[in-house]
Amino acid sequence: MRRHLLAVAAISVALVPAALADDSSAMLGAGGIVLTQNADIRMASEDLFLSPKAVKVHYTFVNDSDKDIDTIVAFPLPDIDNYEFSESPMGTVVDTTPNFVGFRLTIDGRPVAAQVEERALQNGRDVSAQVRAAGLPMNVVIGAGRDKLDKLSPAARGTLLKEGLIDADDTYVHAKWTATTKFWWKMHFPAGATVTVDHSYQPVTGQTFFTTYALSDAQEYAGYVKDYCIDPPTKAAIAQGLAAIKAKSGNDGMFNQYTTQFVIRTANNWKGPIGRFHLTLDKLKPSNILSLCWAGDLRKTGATRFESTLTDFAPGRDIQMLVLEQPSAAQN
Repeated sequence: MRRHLLAVAAISVALVPAALADDSSAMLGAGGIVLTQNADIRMASEDLFLSPKAVKVHYTFVNDSDKDIDTIVAFPLPDIDNYEFSESPMGTVVDTTPNFVGFRLTIDGRPVAAQVEERALQNGRDVSAQVRAAGLPMNVVIGAGRDKLDKLSPAARGTLLKEGLIDADDTYVHAKWTATTKFWWKMHFPAGATVTVDHSYQPVTGQTFFTTYALSDAQEYAGYVKDYCIDPPTKAAIAQGLAAIKAKSGNDGMFNQYTTQFVIRTANNWKGPIGRFHLTLDKLKPSNILSLCWAGDLRKTGATRFESTLTDFAPGRDIQMLVLEQPSAAQN
């Protein structure tokens, strides 16, 4: 089970894995770019903007050596378990593959078209060749893949069944491999020079409901405290919001819950810590409640925004934010 994220009206500090319930969609974590471990390339700064609907990152890198460095840089997308997501919906995606998050890249102000590498894995075994031979994409649960899977030729279906790569009956066909996708590009870091990189994408934000049960059940609530660092003032704001919804509807209160993850620990591949890290969080609506675990101070800088700046930052865990939203607000 995965727990997902919510929205209401306060802010606290926490990080969490997600939990799935009925009518829920799964959160999938993506993050920043990844460089092969390098002793000379330093991340001087990183500016991260994160909301349930958008991720924008601006990096400044410095080559501290006296020689030019050419290397491969990658942006890995979340893995897609085709079997799991044939029945369980995932969160917000762009309905096309392989770029199902709408990834865009700019280097020193110039748009760059990254290369893409897709693979199909089953229990650690690369089955990409078998999937391609059947005329299928690696990812069959986004875009037109589902239709292609349903229309497999008898010969292709038989081969995939024999190899244990699908389950099939008279009605359904389920792929039993995981799709991995990675965008990559070559980068040139001139000796002693600075290079800037910008990328943006739509996060795979999970959605479910946050009910009074989450506050009243000790084990359930303890999970939210552990994962999202919900503190007493935030708990009080949530309870007040649930009570207001109940008074208006006559039923037990319920928030729309949203969860968004940013994988930041890959930043540890650069030389040393991040020199300056600036985080901007946007909970989208003033009435929403935001909670996450965070190592630094968060300052409210707008009706929906909070910001934090850290120096010599070495991330120890990824960012997962919880946003709670009143159902009436979701309809506006």
